[in-house]
Amino acid sequence: MLVVAVAAISNASAMNLKEAFNALSNIQNVNVVTPDYNLPIDADMVQNSQIAAGYNLNKEQIANAGNAAFTILNQVPLTSMVNGGNNGEVATFIYSMPNDSGSNDVLVVAMSGYKGSVVFLYTTANDADVAAIQAAPLKIEGNFLSLEAQLPNDNQFNIILSKAR
Repeated sequence: MLVVAVAAISNASAMNLKEAFNALSNIQNVNVVTPDYNLPIDADMVQNSQIAAGYNLNKEQIANAGNAAFTILNQVPLTSMVNGGNNGEVATFIYSMPNDSGSNDVLVVAMSGYKGSVVFLYTTANDADVAAIQAAPLKIEGNFLSLEAQLPNDNQFNIILSKAR
């Protein structure tokens, strides 16, 4: 009986990906943006996305933004995470949930303490694209992170976080 009560409580506080994006886009020092050269996400789906980002954040700002992001992401069901990783210097998390239109809502989080950046992307993707992102290898070493997925139809989905230039 206790297990059912705990499950009911945790589901009551669960957040869908649109709600999570809206909360993430309201973090201090984060603004809704249009795709630009700073975006660490190179994907054909970016053009049809909502993006919120904070760039060139100082040590305190990046710590506050990162902690706020983790607080919000802890309300998203972990079972919806399809790929991601974190080493304390760089992190990326990709979540996917089926939506009412037969595709999937997708939330992408990319954070770099070294560069002082947080980027949140909300979009939709079909099942084949989500499967390719889920199968993509994730490499993390120090302040370098890469996730490179070859999507069907010769499309791409890449996240690259590295040292500032």
